[in-house]
Amino acid sequence: MTAGGLARGFGPVRRILAAALWLTSAACAHYTARPLSPQAVKGALAPRLPTALWVRRAHLLLPSLPPLVVRKGQRLTPDLAAVVAVVADPALRAERAQEALAHAQVLSAGLLPNPIFSYGLGIPVSGTGLTHAFRVGLGLPIQSLVTRGPRIRAARLHAQAVDLTVAWQEWQVAAKAKSLVYALLAGRTQRRLLAHEVHALRHSVAILADGEAAGYVTLGVAGAARLALRQTEVVELAVQRHLADVALQLRGLLGLGAHARLRLTRRDVHAWHGRGCMRAAPWLKRLAQRRLDLLALRKGYRSQDAVLREAIAGQFPAITVGVNRARDTSDINTMGAGVSISLPIFNHNQGVIAEARATRRALFRTYAAQWFAARASIHQLTVRMRYVRRELVRTKSSVRALKHLEAVYRGALAKHSIAALTYYQLLEQLVKERLVLLQDRAQLDQLAVAVEAASGRFEWPKTCVAPP
Repeated sequence: MTAGGLARGFGPVRRILAAALWLTSAACAHYTARPLSPQAVKGALAPRLPTALWVRRAHLLLPSLPPLVVRKGQRLTPDLAAVVAVVADPALRAERAQEALAHAQVLSAGLLPNPIFSYGLGIPVSGTGLTHAFRVGLGLPIQSLVTRGPRIRAARLHAQAVDLTVAWQEWQVAAKAKSLVYALLAGRTQRRLLAHEVHALRHSVAILADGEAAGYVTLGVAGAARLALRQTEVVELAVQRHLADVALQLRGLLGLGAHARLRLTRRDVHAWHGRGCMRAAPWLKRLAQRRLDLLALRKGYRSQDAVLREAIAGQFPAITVGVNRARDTSDINTMGAGVSISLPIFNHNQGVIAEARATRRALFRTYAAQWFAARASIHQLTVRMRYVRRELVRTKSSVRALKHLEAVYRGALAKHSIAALTYYQLLEQLVKERLVLLQDRAQLDQLAVAVEAASGRFEWPKTCVAPP
């Protein structure tokens, strides 16, 4: 065989390989660079308008709440803060990347197996061959076709479970944002109360200091006023520190800078104080169909059930069927078909089946435990709400009594009928009771948001109806 004969023999091979490479490269994806630069990260964290994304996801998060539009400079109510947090929280943006991955897995699960093309060339190097021999074959593995149905179902259900899981995370972030707004509003009210008391005590201390210097005010009276001022200032400083911490957390959820101004209002307060809100029954109704994490677990369980079906179908032996055409060196042409089968003697997918069954059993128990924990949490929260409400009523009564007593003591102090320390101790107790009253109201707000988040329900006006 001469060099020219070899070149002529490999000519068809080159043409076939070139055609195959062109067909495969035509459908290939192309690489696009996405550098992890500071500019790219800053752009990803840039605030976005909360309208479009909120409209798209509202059916999962708050079905009863119409889409809300946040305008520039608008004061944020707790509900509006929840909307902005769902859109702007950087951690949620990272969670949403899992949705794209899950939907890409659905695409991968539905792809058909590639046919297998084979070509062989035989060039006689000795003897009396009449022509070159070749063999062309085209085969198709069919095992993946057997498992394709349950595989696609499993991937789709898994993608739905991921969507619901991300939506549940968004629901939690929304609830946290609402809770922080209520805490910040309550803290600002406490700060105003303490600032008023500090201002009044400083005025009293200044007057008493002048009287002490003139000799008509005793050291005990001035000292009692200074002690009350210092104690109130300590409490005021603690409240301010707490407010700064809450404000930083809220800015982080809203995607704002550390020094951005927070303009808040309490305009959308719900009727959580009604007796109907403090019963567990309304919140437990259709809980399994409403809580997004339970829905995600149900989708995940059904996805794992499909995975088990896929594993069982995977016991089907690996089979490749194909057709071929061949020619030998005697110029005899043949056309035929072939089948290759793997014999499942040692491995018939029993390990994958056992793992799929164990995973499905674990998901079932996880769902049951999560459902039980959700019900227990709602019962616990509603009980706490009832007790806090009772404490609130008693604290109101105590504040009214102390205010009346403070007026009496103030008149007695002016007549030098009681010791100054007694009056200022009563004044300190009145401030403490007012703070307790504000804290009780804030705690009711927090419990209301917590039971709302635990139930997956955003229907306070409809749900909180007093029982007949």
